[in-house]
Amino acid sequence: MKMRRILTSLLAGALMLTALAGCGSKGGGGSNGGSNGGDAPKKGSIVIKYATWASDGEAAYEGMKKFKELVEAGSDGVIQVELYPSNQAGTTNEQVEQVSMNQLQMMSSGDPGIVELEYLCLPYLYDSLEQYTAFMESDLGQQYIQKSIDDRNTKIIDTLPRSPRIISSNIAINSLADMKNMKIRAPEKDYYVKTFEAFGANPTPMDLGECYSAMQTGVVEGQENPIETIVSYGFQNVNKYLVMSNHMVKPAFVLINNDFFNGLSAEHQQLILDSCAQAREFASEYMETAMEQDLQTCVDAGMTVCEPDLAEFEAATQSVRDELGVKVWGEDGYATVKSFASK
Repeated sequence: MKMRRILTSLLAGALMLTALAGCGSKGGGGSNGGSNGGDAPKKGSIVIKYATWASDGEAAYEGMKKFKELVEAGSDGVIQVELYPSNQAGTTNEQVEQVSMNQLQMMSSGDPGIVELEYLCLPYLYDSLEQYTAFMESDLGQQYIQKSIDDRNTKIIDTLPRSPRIISSNIAINSLADMKNMKIRAPEKDYYVKTFEAFGANPTPMDLGECYSAMQTGVVEGQENPIETIVSYGFQNVNKYLVMSNHMVKPAFVLINNDFFNGLSAEHQQLILDSCAQAREFASEYMETAMEQDLQTCVDAGMTVCEPDLAEFEAATQSVRDELGVKVWGEDGYATVKSFASK
């Protein structure tokens, strides 16, 4: 299976969404050094507040740092980029609202505020980021991108890579049976909870910040996240096993306030788009090396790597995909979404 071949070896491709750069935008917006003539904007006169859940060492945030470097250099300092990692600007939902209102100008997140895009991460639905690309470039994908502009005034202009979601645990998981009644922390989203219920576990939704102490004290026996998040939060210090479940592939979508973007000069708009693309490429290369290093960090900390046969995991979650897929996209839409899973 391609997923086991690609993801278990800890190599993930970058999601290419260059074609999305020109997707529909509505008029209006502020001046922000735009194309209305007059004096050239002064250095530092345009500020982009760019927020994320990610932190130092995670590929998405390293990509954001590269974006800042490229935009500030490319604009000769006219545009200044302020980065807000680690949910400093609030929860993901709060960040989406702030971008919508132009209190933040940009954010990166796996949850872009449009459920039809967020739910592409249903368990074992897509096993490569290239499949995201194919869907996002489709007619249906473009409709949801336009929906983001129409509903929230946020324009999806690119993505940043994240590694596959796996499990860190104090229980060895070599087969689906090993997860029966396991107490595992899961994010408070139905697709996570239902996934682990389908695995036979007892998912416990809680804030990620509470997870370390919860595993120390035995409140939960494990959790799931990309490996960079596992290492960033130090879970290798409280967990004995790293389980290559690869149950979800979920990139970070890059959003910008649509009015803010439209208010920029054509030159600065292109600079942002080009910098996003270069930042994505940089982050993808960074991630390939970082994932290997993170895996070694876990092994060096004493963790044992488990590589179960994922066929039974995938089969167990078929009902989750079907139930939520039809709920989110309808039967025809779900059929379209699934058609890209084989690409």
